[in-house]
Amino acid sequence: MEEPTPSIADVIIESDRDLRGYAYLIQTCGETRVANARQKLAGRTRPYVSNLAKVLGVTIPEIVVITPREEARQRLSEIKKIIRRE
Repeated sequence: MEEPTPSIADVIIESDRDLRGYAYLIQTCGETRVANARQKLAGRTRPYVSNLAKVLGVTIPEIVVITPREEARQRLSEIKKIIRRE
C-alpha cells in the first residue's frame, strides 16, 4: 500500500507564520506523519496548521511562529511606503 505524500496544497497556509509552523511540523514529525494527520482530520475540520498540530499532539513553539524582527521591520517599511503613495 502506498503511503500518502503530504502536499502543501492540502494544507491551508495563510501567512508566513503558517508556513513556518508547517515546516516545523514536517521537520519534527516527518512528512508521512503530517500527511496521515491531514487524512485524520475529523468531519469538516479545515486543514489549518494548528489543526494538524492538534492531531499530531504537537505544540509549535512561539519562537518558530513569531515573525523575526528584521522581517517585521522590512514589512513595516513596505507598509509605510504604500501609505505615503496614497
